[in-house]
Amino acid sequence: MRRTWWLATIPALALGCATGSSNNQKMSDSTKTQSQAQQALQRSADAQKSALEEQQKAEKLQQELVQKQKELADTQARLNAQRAKAEQSQKDAQQLANQAHQQAQRDQQQAMQLQQSEAQQHQQLAQQNQQQFMQTKNVSGQALSASKDELVVRSSDQGDLRLKLNDSTSITVNGRLGSADQIRAGEDVRASYQVIDGQATALKITVRSSRSGSQSSGMGQSQTGQSQSDQSQSNPNQSDQSQSTQNPRQ
Repeated sequence: MRRTWWLATIPALALGCATGSSNNQKMSDSTKTQSQAQQALQRSADAQKSALEEQQKAEKLQQELVQKQKELADTQARLNAQRAKAEQSQKDAQQLANQAHQQAQRDQQQAMQLQQSEAQQHQQLAQQNQQQFMQTKNVSGQALSASKDELVVRSSDQGDLRLKLNDSTSITVNGRLGSADQIRAGEDVRASYQVIDGQATALKITVRSSRSGSQSSGMGQSQTGQSQSDQSQSNPNQSDQSQSTQNPRQ
């Protein structure tokens, strides 16, 4: 009986054991599945977290890229503006250089023209001075003083004029060649002169001396008296008549 029960319980125990083992196996698989599911969820959560972190990093990098792009755009704009400014400055500098060059050429031309004009003026002035120096002038008046080197003439239009005398000065006294020592104060003088080295230099002097005329007149009277004496000696009657004629006048 006991053997039969035992035998009868063996299958039940086996069945129970099998059932328990099956349940345990099922519980183990479920736990394992749940654990795997939890692990998968955890991995998924970790992956999502990592993806979120990476996304945040990407967004941060995107923001940095946008900022860098903006800075690059600003830098590019400043570069373009600076290039445009540099180009304009170069154009202005070139224009100023051209203007300065043109002005320098105009100034140089004006300077050359001015130099040419001044040279012409100096040449004309020199020619005028030379003509003035070489121009012969005349003066007439009375001699104030005379020496071998100088003659002072007082004229009505030129006042007292000092004339330098030299070896080339031609002096004529009453139509005859003379010298400066024959000129006396008060005598009528005509002179031609040129201004040489700022000094009037006599070329020709003509003197009309009254002394020479009186001497000539005296000589003529003496010759006349001598002729009359000779005539009186040759004709006494005429001499008596001449004396009788002169006595009433006396």
